Amino acid sequence: MDELSSQITQAKTDEKELNQVLKKYDLDEELALEFSEIDKAFHQLQIRYQSLVNTRKFFNQQ
Repeated sequence: MDELSSQITQAKTDEKELNQVLKKYDLDEELALEFSEIDKAFHQLQIRYQSLVNTRKFFNQQ
């Protein structure tokens, strides 16, 4: 019975370890959100650049 109790105790998750794991995954989610925002801004920049190129072509044809 002592061996079983020992195994159960060893299998339990340490609260400090659990908090570290949760913090790690929150950080990963935060980085994913930051990347998503950067990606969105980059796509908006591409659209603006293409608009400027098209406007320049239009005015050069005039």
